[in-house]
Amino acid sequence: MTRKRAPDWRYRILSPLAAPALAAHALWQARRGGGTRLVRERIGFSPHRHDRPVWIHMSSVGEVNAAQPLIAALRERYPALPLMATTFTPTGAATVQRHFGADVEHRYLPADLSGPTRRFLGGAAPRCAIIMETEIWPRLFDECRRMSIPVIIVNGRLSRRTLGRPAWMRTIIRRALSNVELVLARSASDAAGFAELGVPPERIRVIDNLKFAGGASAAEPIRLARPYVVAASTHEDEEWRIARAWSESALAATHLLVIVPRHPDRREAILRRLRELPVVIAVRSAGDPVDSGTGIHLADTFGELRGFIAGAELVLTGGTLVPRGGQNVIEAARAGKVTIFGPHMENFAEERTLLLEHQAAVEVSDEDGMVRSAAALLADPQGLNEMGLRARAAVESRGDIVGRYLTELDPWLGLK
Repeated sequence: MTRKRAPDWRYRILSPLAAPALAAHALWQARRGGGTRLVRERIGFSPHRHDRPVWIHMSSVGEVNAAQPLIAALRERYPALPLMATTFTPTGAATVQRHFGADVEHRYLPADLSGPTRRFLGGAAPRCAIIMETEIWPRLFDECRRMSIPVIIVNGRLSRRTLGRPAWMRTIIRRALSNVELVLARSASDAAGFAELGVPPERIRVIDNLKFAGGASAAEPIRLARPYVVAASTHEDEEWRIARAWSESALAATHLLVIVPRHPDRREAILRRLRELPVVIAVRSAGDPVDSGTGIHLADTFGELRGFIAGAELVLTGGTLVPRGGQNVIEAARAGKVTIFGPHMENFAEERTLLLEHQAAVEVSDEDGMVRSAAALLADPQGLNEMGLRARAAVESRGDIVGRYLTELDPWLGLK
């Protein structure tokens, strides 16, 4: 791989043309909780209170939760080391604040344009950039290289969808990755994906999925008027399919179905479909009460999924009945919950295999099978509990993942 290359010419042309759309999106995010700070920082005007911090970028809530044990370990091992976190979304910012408070400086990621990126990096002057999972920003990575800021990808993963993109898009990604000093991949298959995109093998290490490390305190279970099953992180069409199968099942008489969509702003579209069913629907953001007559609770709020998982009898995993590659099942397993997922777990193949090998999850082909399996599991409380214990044990068996990540990161922290 040719080292240290500027972004592909197509990206250099297209990214400025996208500036109006990026500005409109920033204003939309500002109205949804980011405020004027988000707009200022999106164009690179960020006040920085630390000198040469370790910079950790996490796109949104999922990445912040995954990085939480790593950040906590950095804080414990190097209490004087300044840490700066960036996120792309206001919900990610709120999660950083909830986990770390004033211990970690938060900023919003600047737009991937020359001016904003240079202003941000010039003001922050980070000693290194730790990028969580799949965030690849060509201009940002190039400017880091120009300013001698090493870029390290942590918990690196690449979906088959990314690897299957058109050749010109893979060229853009390949050029961006040429400026990365180290990839700490979550699995051998992810490492192979980075190698396929040109990262030299000597710059790739296979560690493990950082999400196995846990670290966040156990969520307080959300209690409702009825025992419930949670459909977690559902995508378009899954809410309708699961709810339709549920409403036709005997489970509807004994259990509540809680739906937590991956994107809560799809609320109205979801409700239009669900209201075709003969069930009473309570919308959480509207404060609708849940009582013995409620059939579906639409939890269209942010930051409550862990609480719903903790309070649920079991978990139906979204993103698996439609070709979206699945959703993370580790959080549910760590909480001792059994997960039922559909056939589309391509992005979480390792987690799928681990739980199935431990007989701690159930795989089905469609929503009817999902509901039938839920009914069978709920009819055997002892068996359900034993499966949940196996799920937790499977996750806890992965060892000192955080320690292995720290061993690889230590040389890049600039402390020696």
